Amino acid sequence: MKRRYKRDLNSNYMILTDEKPTKDTYEVRMITENRISGFLPCVMQKYEDRTEYFYEITGRQSMELLYERRNLNYEQLRGLLQDLLRVLESAEEYLLGPDHFLLNPESIYLHTKSEKLCLCYYPGYQKEIRESFLELSEYLLGKLDKNDAEGIAFGYELYQSALETNFSLLEILHKHAEKEKETALPPREAPPLPQASVQKEVLEKTGSWKDFFHKKTRKPQLEDYITGEEDQIKSGSTLFLKEENPMLETACLQKEKQDGLFLHSLNPEYSDFVIREETFLVGKKKDSVDGCIPAPTISRIHARITYDGAVYYVEDLNSTNGTWADHVQLNPYELCPLRDGMGITFAGAEYEVRL
Repeated sequence: MKRRYKRDLNSNYMILTDEKPTKDTYEVRMITENRISGFLPCVMQKYEDRTEYFYEITGRQSMELLYERRNLNYEQLRGLLQDLLRVLESAEEYLLGPDHFLLNPESIYLHTKSEKLCLCYYPGYQKEIRESFLELSEYLLGKLDKNDAEGIAFGYELYQSALETNFSLLEILHKHAEKEKETALPPREAPPLPQASVQKEVLEKTGSWKDFFHKKTRKPQLEDYITGEEDQIKSGSTLFLKEENPMLETACLQKEKQDGLFLHSLNPEYSDFVIREETFLVGKKKDSVDGCIPAPTISRIHARITYDGAVYYVEDLNSTNGTWADHVQLNPYELCPLRDGMGITFAGAEYEVRL
């Protein structure tokens, strides 16, 4: 399976390619001839040597990107699981097997405004839904807010249920949905769950999230994930970490600093950006980006600047109104190398590159 992205006059697409002609199966007809709730709209094009599936992603962003700078809390995790339940029920209604869903964060899309879940159903893909869901759950646990004891307890309970012999994802999600209805009736009757006890229980039972899945390539420190109190605070171009010995960590970060990239705004209403990080997100949603451009035409997470150790690149992140490099519009996720003096336009916000 090959993946690429394309933008036309009105829409953005994620294109998945089969390196062989695809038969006109029941699954293909269902996803191309219907608009199924929770499914990415799909159009298929056949060629002599391959088949391409065009999934429309206009107005949506991938889960991987949306949570690159954000943490999940209990309410958000519960909402995602409820949306997942809804999509699986839609698949069942159309007699579509769940093993063709791509549940990796790169392929899961959410509406930029409502953050409602949309899944990619790819007939050329086959993976047991249990395995896909466990991998997705591992990713979500890594994104949980370490200070949200309720979210950690909920995620851990979901793990335990998924590992039972008679596993049914639909039953698990139904159970948690019903449980939420029951607990929602009396507002805060039960005392809040102590965070320390939840952390202790998770540590005693799992040791680490990676060990929990029997992956022995490396051993992450779960204690750092659950009980750590690191909080990144950006002040200008310097990154400080709250530690018992902050000077030691700050000195380490200083060694990794590069000369950086300067984006000069040609509009006095918008700020200049000094970029020294390897990854720098641009958009109008303050809690999800590094550089905020408060313009109505800018998407919440609009573009990304990356540094590979030698060259800086800009890429459009499936924005609504597009990104231009020297007046050439970029396709979504197309890497464009930056040069000194180059003009970059994020929708209507113009910048000049200075290296």
